[in-house]
Order: sequence, then C-alpha cells, then structure tokens
Amino acid sequence: MLHFIKSASNSQSWYNHDKVEICFIGRSNVGKSSLINSLSNSAVSKVSNTPGRTQLINFFEDDQKNVYVDLPGYGFAQMPKDKLEKMHQMIDEYLQNRKNLKTIVLLFDSRRGILDQDLDFINWAQQAKKNIILLATKIDKLNQAQKHKLLVSLKELNLEKSVLLVSSLKRTNIDNLKKLLASEFK
Repeated sequence: MLHFIKSASNSQSWYNHDKVEICFIGRSNVGKSSLINSLSNSAVSKVSNTPGRTQLINFFEDDQKNVYVDLPGYGFAQMPKDKLEKMHQMIDEYLQNRKNLKTIVLLFDSRRGILDQDLDFINWAQQAKKNIILLATKIDKLNQAQKHKLLVSLKELNLEKSVLLVSSLKRTNIDNLKKLLASEFK
C-alpha cells in the first residue's frame, strides 16, 4: 500500500530522503494518478477527468519505504500559460536534477499510441541515460483488433524498450507492473 508523503512545487520542498525514486510521467489525463491508486489498492492520489489536475510533484512511500513520485502531465491542461510554463519548469528541474531518481515510468494512452511529445521524451531520457519503463494505459478501452493495431504500431517505432499494457480500472497487468517496479528498487 502506498502512503501520501507530501506535495512539492520546487526543489526546496522536495521530499528529503536517501532512497531511490520511481516517477510517473505522461500526457495530461493519461492515468498517472489512477495507476498510483491501483498500485496502492486505495485512493491515495486524487483522480479527475479534467486534464492538468495534478499540478505539483506528489511523493508517496510504500510499506518498504520505496518512494513513488507522481508528476504533473505534459501537454493539454486547462490553466493559464504562465502557470503551465512554471509547472513544466518544475517537472524539468525534477527530471534533470533529482539525484534520487532511478527510473522513469512513461505512461501513454493506448487509444492514442505514442505521440510526438512522448517520442521526444523517450529520446531525451535515452540521451540523458535515464532508465525508462513504457506503459500503455487504458488498455481496457481497446478491442482485440485495436490492441493488435497498437502492438503493430509500437513495433514499427523500433523502440529499444518493451511496452507493458495496463488497465487501472480492470487491474490488467498491475501485478506484473508491481513486480517490475519492485525489481527497480533493488
């Protein structure tokens, strides 16, 4: 089970600890907070249908004191441009400067596939030598033909990483994700 620790808007307010962290990032409304709740088996993270609801860096710990970080989404959000720019700067500061960060979990909506912004992020992470896990979310929204089309399109991208297909709602592959994340904390 995950427990909420704190929210932070800048490096001075980050959670101070000596463990490694796994962070979750993706476009707005891709299901980051829902995934955190699925991993926790409880509603520790606020979920909204409104893109851009998560506006701070949220830190969580599990019972083993492993640290999970829910980052605001990138892309569309219903907020003023100056506030959106500050939020993006906050995310960049975390990703580039956080010494505890071990693994980045990039979520993308399986209905839309990997978009240009996602590819840009993957390329940045690889160049920055960041460990990255790719998750296709909301897989329960696809029928078999759509799942096949998604898998074909992912294969055509020639990504160096495999993609785990998950559904927070149906809990598809959540246990596999938990095992994968547990191995990242070792």
